[in-house]
Amino acid sequence: MSAPEKRCRILVVEDEWLIAMDTAMMIEDEGHVVVGPAPNVVTAMDLIQNGSIDAAFLDITLGAETSFPIAEKLSELGVPVTFVSAYGKKEIPSQFRNFDMLSKPIMSTSLVRQMDKMLSKT
Repeated sequence: MSAPEKRCRILVVEDEWLIAMDTAMMIEDEGHVVVGPAPNVVTAMDLIQNGSIDAAFLDITLGAETSFPIAEKLSELGVPVTFVSAYGKKEIPSQFRNFDMLSKPIMSTSLVRQMDKMLSKT
């Protein structure tokens, strides 16, 4: 790992603890700061309200809820979002189909490439 020019704050929203920790480790290995991980919408919204976010990885299904309200809020703030899910794009509401998506399980190389892409927009 080479140190990034800027340590960015990356929001991770994932309700499965092991996946959340694995994702967080991959982000931290690249020298960035993990915000969260948040297991639900309420926690994620609190984190967004209480600090700046440079990019976000959102699991779509969070127990009985979805991360779509989080994606909508981040989009309003101009924060790049990538969904992380086993679902296909056709199962996502149309207003979110233009968002990038990574399939589970996440490979480190895919996450790093996507993170670099999102951060180049900030």
